[in-house]
Amino acid sequence: MVVLSVLAVSACLLIPSYAKCARVMNHVLSLREHLRGLEAIGTAGLLSNLQGGELEAMRDELVQAGDDMRGLKAELGPALALAPYLGWLPVVGGDVAAAPHLLKMGIGLSEVVDLVFEGLDPLLPLLNGPGESSSETSVGEAVAMALAEGQPNFSAAQAELDRVEQLRLTVDEKRLSARVGRLLDRLDRYLPLLGTGLDGLVVAPSLLGVDEPRTYLLLAQNEHELRPTGGFISSVALVRVADGKIVDFDFRDSYAVDDLSHPHPDAPEPLDRYMLAQIWLLRDANWYPDFPTSAAVARDLYQLDQGVLVDGVIGADLTAMQSLVKAMEPIHLEGYDEEVTGANVIPLVQEYWGSPAGEGQSGDWWAHRKDFMGHLLGAMMARLETDVGAVDPVRMIEALRGGLEEKHFLVYVVDPAVSEILGENHWDGAIRQSDGDFLMVVDTNMGFNKVNPNVDSAVDYQVRIEDDGNVASRLAVTYRNQSSGRGDRCVQEADYPPTYQEMMDGCYWDYLRVYVPESSDLVQNPELTLPEGSLRARESGDGGKLLPLEEGAVESGKNVHGLFFVVAPAERREMVFRYRLPSSVLESDGSTRTYTLLVQKQPGTQAVPLRVEVKLPADSTLVSFSPEASTPSEENVVFQTDLREDREFEVTFRR
Repeated sequence: MVVLSVLAVSACLLIPSYAKCARVMNHVLSLREHLRGLEAIGTAGLLSNLQGGELEAMRDELVQAGDDMRGLKAELGPALALAPYLGWLPVVGGDVAAAPHLLKMGIGLSEVVDLVFEGLDPLLPLLNGPGESSSETSVGEAVAMALAEGQPNFSAAQAELDRVEQLRLTVDEKRLSARVGRLLDRLDRYLPLLGTGLDGLVVAPSLLGVDEPRTYLLLAQNEHELRPTGGFISSVALVRVADGKIVDFDFRDSYAVDDLSHPHPDAPEPLDRYMLAQIWLLRDANWYPDFPTSAAVARDLYQLDQGVLVDGVIGADLTAMQSLVKAMEPIHLEGYDEEVTGANVIPLVQEYWGSPAGEGQSGDWWAHRKDFMGHLLGAMMARLETDVGAVDPVRMIEALRGGLEEKHFLVYVVDPAVSEILGENHWDGAIRQSDGDFLMVVDTNMGFNKVNPNVDSAVDYQVRIEDDGNVASRLAVTYRNQSSGRGDRCVQEADYPPTYQEMMDGCYWDYLRVYVPESSDLVQNPELTLPEGSLRARESGDGGKLLPLEEGAVESGKNVHGLFFVVAPAERREMVFRYRLPSSVLESDGSTRTYTLLVQKQPGTQAVPLRVEVKLPADSTLVSFSPEASTPSEENVVFQTDLREDREFEVTFRR
């Protein structure tokens, strides 16, 4: 697609032979038709074709497009060598000069896709069900074996994609025409997706236990009680996988895992100070927003309590579960009156959590209030094992892709080779490294309740680049508690009412942490007092006394500022921080300066509103910015977006 705008010009200008020129034009016209066919298929949604039976048609179009591009390269031959010297041509000069590399990129991409299709050939029949495969072979085993068989193709595709990406670096988009530039911009969006998909195909067999059996600890995180990596660890499951087959599945309430006959490590200081936790238990293992760090803690605590050392830890929240159920709905559960769907799964989890007799934390219901979740997960795994034809592949792929990108799924694996791939794609939930500015806002619900769905939060970040080159910032995090509340006073206590809905209505006890660049200097922070109704105040008698800002140890190369406060029902609170940023957030190139910012999303949250404002020096000229800004001017660039996923910003100006 990228080369179409320049091939006709190249043919007419560089080839003296009429017959050869005619053959070139035939290839150009044929290529255009194949690309139009691909565009028509893609317009309906690429993933939808997994069910539409058009995958083979897509493959044929791609193969023939590749043949046409190879034919063009052969016909043009030495003439292509002259193209880089024709950049002086008016209008199309930049396109003609880039034609050789653009053509090689197109050929390389067609080879990548053909290799992927060839590697997936054994897997595609499984999308329509297990078919006539042996009854002794589960669907999981068949998928694992098919992916393992395709590894040579996937590895070859990765190598070819690397060559395409290297070629892409040689093309200066600033010299291209607007039309070809737009096509190249589209390619820039697709290349990372293709690379991510290939990484997933390469790592899948290892995760499925093809090379050796794997044991995973699944952390069921409830974002209604928000914690740093997604939510309170409500339940855990031990999953053993061998050759794609689930050989063991042990689901438990997280409280049932603890073995207090063993000495446990001390709880992190803020957990001890504000929740009186004293010892560190598995349900509180996800204290660090860096998931590999929290996963390692969970792994160690599970081994301490249960004597099992796992190969990896997977975090999944309620949003992740809901999206997976949508891909498999309806799901029938033995012993329950209705089928489970994506629309009713969350209400059913809440309903079966509650006490049928209206009791508090007592009775048989308390020990079995999370059984529904275990039965549901068991049924889902059984379906994946035996009847993949009943699974919507489009929704399943979207659930996995979206869940990983939006951090509703987090995956930590001890194996360094697999871990590297997970980290490169940000699937491991690690705190990311950034050469420029960085911000991550992390909330921890310390109220023993499920009030987070009723709390609206927003992040406003303002950066001022001063005339002398110094950079100052102002961060405002606001909270509005939409709960109606119970009682006239906020009291922090482990009080479990008989229904889930009552747990969602109340005061929001939050421990806020702000992660910023390590060399930043804090100038101003909120002045807060210890709430009278807090556990700490009632134990120490220090209620109403000024709380110092907590400066945590540097984590993942970031400074950490922590605050403890409460937001009462119907109350709005704003936390404001001011600090000076290190000069490294600005990259200099002659008279040009570039400011970059990475804002990392907290797992378990949805689409927290995010506003970023960058104020430039008075004598500067705005050169460029990304992504699209809502109100760009010579002095101010404002981005209005959300934290559905991590966000990156760049503003370039000249002085």
